[in-house]
Amino acid sequence: MRTKNPVKIELSNGEAIFHSTRNGKRTADIFETKRPHSEPILKWAGGKQWLTPLLNSIISKENYGTYFEPFLGAGSCFFAISPEKAVISDLNEELIGVYEVLKKDVKGLILKMSRFSNNSQTFYRVRAQSPRSEVGKAARLIYLNKTCWNGLYRVNRDGNFNVPFGQHKNPKICDKQKLIEASVRLRSAKIENCDFSKRIRSAKNGDVVYFDPPYITGHQNNGFHMYNSKLFSWEDQLRLSEIGQELKKKRVHVVISNADHEEIKRLYTDFHYYRIFRKSLIGGKNARRGLISEALITNYPLFGIESKVK
Repeated sequence: MRTKNPVKIELSNGEAIFHSTRNGKRTADIFETKRPHSEPILKWAGGKQWLTPLLNSIISKENYGTYFEPFLGAGSCFFAISPEKAVISDLNEELIGVYEVLKKDVKGLILKMSRFSNNSQTFYRVRAQSPRSEVGKAARLIYLNKTCWNGLYRVNRDGNFNVPFGQHKNPKICDKQKLIEASVRLRSAKIENCDFSKRIRSAKNGDVVYFDPPYITGHQNNGFHMYNSKLFSWEDQLRLSEIGQELKKKRVHVVISNADHEEIKRLYTDFHYYRIFRKSLIGGKNARRGLISEALITNYPLFGIESKVK
């Protein structure tokens, strides 16, 4: 079945509701979504923790070999699925350093983090430091992420972290149990600091790749290129779609989160394109917060519901 418009998905109360048209009639298929096995240890811009129940349901049901996630960020999907075999990567060297330490020396990391306090004096002292050890670097990034404003990762032109103190009342700086759980899940994963195109080309028939490139929602018209090119250029979007086509030919399961935009949709004419609606977290007052849409693109139908666009 081909549709003129993407199938709409609404996420609510542990369910995914697929709204589509069949034989001229509107239908709503409801599927229960699986709860994540564990949560990420970091907050990260564009994180997909809100989407993990659906991702966990659609990916874990596939009989795949190796799981690939080349835009790791906070790793929400990776930790939710907890794959037995994985290759995870990111272009952010500091971020990858955190996962390497978590995998190899979680005890040393916990010891280091247990010495931090949640106050502005400690925050700005740690922010100004440049630790030499890998454990020190990882502890610093996690601490700043837990205590800075809005969990934002931002550096200035010199590459120095410059987000201010967040004034959180009681952040759990050293969550020992969560760090240990993350360490256990990372033991079976290969971790790399590289461009998204490098490692996933080794994916083969039966593997699954989840792409979550940086993008901003809410710029559906002229602002789309203006805002998103600063995060992930159009040339990179073209590279991503070309790699997706290559993986499809190799019979690799491909799942892509992306901005819901006509120009993005045109890049994936042979894929299934789903429009997911979720509550916006942007805005100071609840009255201003509405539903925003994002795209979920796959090379196979989700729950058997096709959504190929002509």
